Amino acid sequence: MDCVETAPASAVTSLEDVRRRAPRLDRGAIEEVIRSGKRLLVQGAMGIHASDGLSGKVAAWRGPRLVGVGTISAVVKSEAHLRSEIRRARADAPSGFVGMNLMAAINRQEFDTCLRIAFEEGVSFVVQGAGISRDVVRTCREAGIPFAGIVSSGRLAKMYEKWGAEFLVAEGAEAGGHIGDVGHPLPALLAEVVASTSLPVIAAGGIDADDLPSLFAAGAAGAQLATRFLACADGDAHPNFKQMHLGKRDDDVVLITSTVKGMKARAVRNKFTEALAAGKAFPPRSKAWAYGKEGYHGRRKACVECLATDLCICRATNFQESFCITDALLLAALKGDMENGLFYTGQSVTRLPETDAGKLPTVLEIMELLESRVAAADWAEAPAAAALS
Repeated sequence: MDCVETAPASAVTSLEDVRRRAPRLDRGAIEEVIRSGKRLLVQGAMGIHASDGLSGKVAAWRGPRLVGVGTISAVVKSEAHLRSEIRRARADAPSGFVGMNLMAAINRQEFDTCLRIAFEEGVSFVVQGAGISRDVVRTCREAGIPFAGIVSSGRLAKMYEKWGAEFLVAEGAEAGGHIGDVGHPLPALLAEVVASTSLPVIAAGGIDADDLPSLFAAGAAGAQLATRFLACADGDAHPNFKQMHLGKRDDDVVLITSTVKGMKARAVRNKFTEALAAGKAFPPRSKAWAYGKEGYHGRRKACVECLATDLCICRATNFQESFCITDALLLAALKGDMENGLFYTGQSVTRLPETDAGKLPTVLEIMELLESRVAAADWAEAPAAAALS
């Protein structure tokens, strides 16, 4: 999704910062994992607060076939909150891979702040989507933090390899939230990206346990799952948020037109998505309930300008069109408002077997299930060479 160019803050790290660093998830580390006969199982970052409390638990996993990787979402977090999530995950997985997801579409000030925090806290990697920037790749390299790009084409994969990315995430059309080419399903995209680059490629978008063996056999160095971890006993999301993803059929999942530059996004159908489809606008409301009287980064108005200039349809039309994405996502993850919240999800939501949010598996139980599916397929010999080719 080539929507915006961003320039990062300067990379400044101290000796103390370096000592605090999590292990680097660079190309060499990934290739070592593959040579050992294993693959990466990456927990995808999920929106505003949706994945809080999960990343370290996934990163702590070291199984016979899978190595867990946690990813923290930096979207609309205060500096204190973001630091606390990184440190919380590092405490859960002191020797595990814990990275940060950044959207290039967010407000420039927040983007620079989040990147600086990633450097200072010493995350294992930075992965960026919703836009591209050569400067970010360079600055991550200068700071000693591996960079991964989310790609929706072989062309972009080649660009990132040339610029110095360490690995790639090939995100197919089945993904949740903002997606790239809606006509580019993951199997075809994965084949295109693997053929276009020598970098390790993580497959993402609408994946569940049964998909893992075929993706690994197709040359993926790992797989990224998010929706499976939305429906998890662990994590801070509201119980209603988790319940909203259970017992869904194909017609319960819809594509909406996002306020972020009109991108397509996949979500659970509810009263809110139906109103959007009917053309109703949802101007921003006060967020004091979520950010306190001081506001978000000192911004007290209803619109906290969470997106980069000219990318928000809602703000560009003086709040006469589209919707406030921060309001909608906060209502979902923090308040559990099943009618008025926005519940982004991958297409694999229809394959979640649970129906009761009070009886969801833990991260540990989910990882055990994923291990068992991979072990049962006996894929290990041939794909190792393909993933390293």
